[in-house]
Amino acid sequence: MSSEFVHLHNHSEYSMLDGACRISDMVQWAVENSAPAVALTDHGNMFGAWELYTKATAAGVNPIVGCEVYVAPGHRTTRGKGQGGPYHLTLLAEDATGYQNLLKLVSLGYTEGFYSKPRIDMEILREYHGGIIALTGCIQGQVPQLLSSNKRDEGVKNFLELKEIMGERNLYVEVQNHYIDTELNAYPIMMQLAKEYNLPLVGTNDCHYLRQTDHRMHDVLLCIQTKKTVNDADRLQFDNHFYFKSIDEMREVLKDFPPEAISNTLEIANRCNLKLDYGQSLMPTYEVPAGHTNDTYLKELCYEGLRKKYGGHLSEEICKRLDYELDIIKQTGYSGYFLIVWDYVNYANQQGYPLSARGSAASSLVLYALGVITFNPMDYDCLFERFLNLERISPPDIDIDFADRAREHVIDYLVKKYGEDSVGKVATFATLGVRSAIQDVGRALEMDISEVRKLTRLIPEIPKITLDDVLDKVPEFQELANKPENRELIELSRAVEGMKRHVSCHASAIVVSNGRLADHVPLFKDKHGQVATQFEGKTVEDVGIVKFDSLGVRSLTETYDCLNLIREKHGKDIKLEEIPFDDTATYSLISKGLIAGLFQLETSPGMYRVVTQLKPDTFEEFSAIPALYRPGPLESGTMQQFIDRKNGLQPVTYMHPSLENALKNTYGVCVYQEQVMQIARDMAGFTLGEADILRSAMGKKDEELLAAQRDKFVEGATENGIAKKEAEEVFALLEPFAGYAFNKSHSVAYAMLAYRMAYLKTHYPREFMAAMMTGEASSTAKMTRYRAECAKLADFLEVEINLLPPDINSSQKDFTVEDNDIVFGFVAIKSVGDAAIDEIVAAREKGGSFTSIQDFCERVNTKLVNKRATESLIMSGAFDSIDTHRARLFENVELAMKASQAAQEERARGQMNIFGDIEEKPPITVTFADTSEWKPLERLMKEKEQLGFYVSGHPLEEYGDIINNFTDSTTESLVEHQLGSEIYVAGMITEVKLITTKKGDSMAALGFEDLEGAVEVVVFPDAYKSAAAHLEEGNVVWIRGTVGQNRRNGDAQEERQILAEQLSDIKSVIAEQTSAVEVTIPEEDIDNIQKLETLQQIARDNKGEHDLILHLMSPKFGEVIAQCGSAYGIAYEPPVIEKVEALFGANCIKPSNRTIRQNKGRASQMDYV
Repeated sequence: MSSEFVHLHNHSEYSMLDGACRISDMVQWAVENSAPAVALTDHGNMFGAWELYTKATAAGVNPIVGCEVYVAPGHRTTRGKGQGGPYHLTLLAEDATGYQNLLKLVSLGYTEGFYSKPRIDMEILREYHGGIIALTGCIQGQVPQLLSSNKRDEGVKNFLELKEIMGERNLYVEVQNHYIDTELNAYPIMMQLAKEYNLPLVGTNDCHYLRQTDHRMHDVLLCIQTKKTVNDADRLQFDNHFYFKSIDEMREVLKDFPPEAISNTLEIANRCNLKLDYGQSLMPTYEVPAGHTNDTYLKELCYEGLRKKYGGHLSEEICKRLDYELDIIKQTGYSGYFLIVWDYVNYANQQGYPLSARGSAASSLVLYALGVITFNPMDYDCLFERFLNLERISPPDIDIDFADRAREHVIDYLVKKYGEDSVGKVATFATLGVRSAIQDVGRALEMDISEVRKLTRLIPEIPKITLDDVLDKVPEFQELANKPENRELIELSRAVEGMKRHVSCHASAIVVSNGRLADHVPLFKDKHGQVATQFEGKTVEDVGIVKFDSLGVRSLTETYDCLNLIREKHGKDIKLEEIPFDDTATYSLISKGLIAGLFQLETSPGMYRVVTQLKPDTFEEFSAIPALYRPGPLESGTMQQFIDRKNGLQPVTYMHPSLENALKNTYGVCVYQEQVMQIARDMAGFTLGEADILRSAMGKKDEELLAAQRDKFVEGATENGIAKKEAEEVFALLEPFAGYAFNKSHSVAYAMLAYRMAYLKTHYPREFMAAMMTGEASSTAKMTRYRAECAKLADFLEVEINLLPPDINSSQKDFTVEDNDIVFGFVAIKSVGDAAIDEIVAAREKGGSFTSIQDFCERVNTKLVNKRATESLIMSGAFDSIDTHRARLFENVELAMKASQAAQEERARGQMNIFGDIEEKPPITVTFADTSEWKPLERLMKEKEQLGFYVSGHPLEEYGDIINNFTDSTTESLVEHQLGSEIYVAGMITEVKLITTKKGDSMAALGFEDLEGAVEVVVFPDAYKSAAAHLEEGNVVWIRGTVGQNRRNGDAQEERQILAEQLSDIKSVIAEQTSAVEVTIPEEDIDNIQKLETLQQIARDNKGEHDLILHLMSPKFGEVIAQCGSAYGIAYEPPVIEKVEALFGANCIKPSNRTIRQNKGRASQMDYV
């Protein structure tokens, strides 16, 4: 192409699911085609501006930063349908001034003009047009739109307004030719206007993909964006002309326009000469007291903080470490940063907001002194150099977790201190990972969902795994991928893999700048109204803006709610930092697998197997779990090696004696990044700063840097008397590990919160579970699990833990504790909002317990506690202490509310009477219409409808023993099984979603629950044929299937699911699999004629097809097995079981001669996927 043409109208992947060009590919295209420049004009945003600037500059290509803005037809703040537009306008930054103005325009489009799209208007274009070159836009521009719609006068008026705002030199008439009728109609008129008003023409191509062959891939992206398929006729669709065309192709499409349409692209490219001078610090100034510098004030705060912690006396070791850290901080120029962090953390501590720090920052004694972390990193051999050192200077990364209810208060504090325009969130981009790419492309191609799932189920659970990785590592996947019917799916998935899907606010990152953020970076507003930078965190730091990381963590809220309950119930003020780390009972609870509610432990399906096999009994062992329970250590076998060595199944060995110092606390297994650094120091004489560079090089797999580090390591080791071969072997051992290793301070920080929660759970189980239920009140799955956990916890601790149903006279907003009981909180009842709850509690505190539904309605404000809320309270059982007849209360709510309103009006009239001699009228009484009570199952279902789970009972309780005898798993124990392993479960169908595949076959997705939890069950077409008759809500069924996984939120979160291979009604299974019923009669009852006659009568009253077999333990004859005659055929069902167990005790009656597997037990092998 040489230097004859420059593409000025280009959309990258940041025009999300519309642009299909990666910026690196655009720059490479410019290099290969000798284009002197390349422009970026994404729709309404500048998300990719910094990436273009840095990559193009590095490649010797002139970066033209621009934006195809959306222009409102009127004022940017006017919203509503029918106003037309928004229209497109191409803006290019000519210089730094233009870049600054473009930042402001794009930011205002989001913060002031957003309505479906981020819109600017002529008013702010007039204010911020300096340094900007405008092109009149594609066919969606306002001028060409009006002209093509035969509105010439309006088009000319808009054209002249643009000319007046931008000036003759900075407005170009943009012309394109994609062989679209509207273009062919509008652009000849545009050419006439250019000539008439002496404005230059410029030709562009609306580039949405790089090569013409990328058209199909771009079409699929559009389908993903619009939730359409390629076979839908009525959808957004481009032809194959929207790519980076060559100079010859551009000459051809622009042949009907003057030659300047081509040459002016070079003129504009030469004029756009943007130089961004970033790198200077844009950190706000922290005002220190008079007489102090940032460095001296930080030092004073640190020594003051440590003296408070250690009672005034500081050891020489602590002082030496503190001074060392302060010196590094001073030399790197980050004292002001630490003071800003201390300031808002100090505010949070003063307000009583729970917080903790994580990441490499947890290795800093300075942050311990400042109250940012709650443990001394020296106690756990956490290396400060992993956080900050002179050899690898980078901004400190201080990650602070706040209680989720407190985080926004802390941000508000920063806003008040530094100004609303200087504080914001940070963008983060979701991309199409390999799994989501295949799923989305499969939908767009209208493929059979079951065929697509066959592929996605084979993708390993490894972060950042690519499609090529899967093809290389999984032969079964490769085999399916090579099938002709899957080839296009795989090719297109590879093409879109990694592309930006959508933007949101980062969960933790906050930026604070010196001055207005919009002066330095573009801003956007997310769907929740949060203002954030359009650049990601690393880019923001490159610009020079300081970033702070603070995450809202519910576990912290729940922990402190638990502490408050303990304080109220027991009068104990427990300090988390004073909890002992050598509590045997706590480790026993963890080792038993009672991890529901524990931070970071309950969220992973395989964690149960880890804690029950490792059985940690020291904090050193426990703190290794977050580092080891990750894909790298699991895949490599490091986790299993650690477990086996701990349990004495493997000997503890070291490749070289010099490794023992670093690895002795982890059974000779390399677990942490810091151990790599220590080995480099001990073996090769590295400083810890140098060792951190080595660790970083290994982690990034930088081959050039790694080669230099390898030579340095081997040379240093040989100088210390270690054989070259041994040094090379150690380096080879460390290199792959460092790529997935975890930093120790982060692992310790995570484990510390989890352990402290486990301690509270062990010693204050009711308070702990009450706090968990309050925190997770909106999660049906977790509430169900926590209810089951209460029973397990009670058994393990040998205490009583009862979960009481909600009660209008004893429940509070949150879950509370009374004696041995957890009292259900109003917060977990659906349709009962905060205002209603506050009103109920206030009325009760003022007037005492409610005595009837009418009393309740008279004493609460029925505008706050409306009919729907009252009905929900009745269905949940909250009125049972007043009247157990729920159906009657429910049917008469409206009558009670009307009577209460009449009574309130009567009282009001009495209060308004100025005379005191009016006769007092008796209270209004109401006679409720009678109605029959709900049947037990209906009553329970309505209860669950309001609470999310059953409290007063469970429909499956009558099947308890039967289910145990015919299953080997529960919904909760799925985590103990390998993916793909066969299981047998039984429970109740709670939801049925019928699905028709693209082939027209029927299948179903079921909600399924048992006494321990809930899970999704997928019934594919083959199994559906025989199961269809049983797929009704409320049916109790038995399932033979395999363990699968259910993805949520793209690639982020996974849950277990069941893939059903056989589904049958539980009663039919009992009939098919049971030939006899065995009753064991205790020795003391073999002569009890009355009981034997009662058993005989039970058999007569409950005739069935199963033989009755008696097991008797006779003092004279020993064990005797007696089969009763055919006249005593008996049914095996819940009423029979209940009656027989009442005679001879629990578990005395069992089915016999079952053909399915019995007592298979839990999974024998650990599976961490």
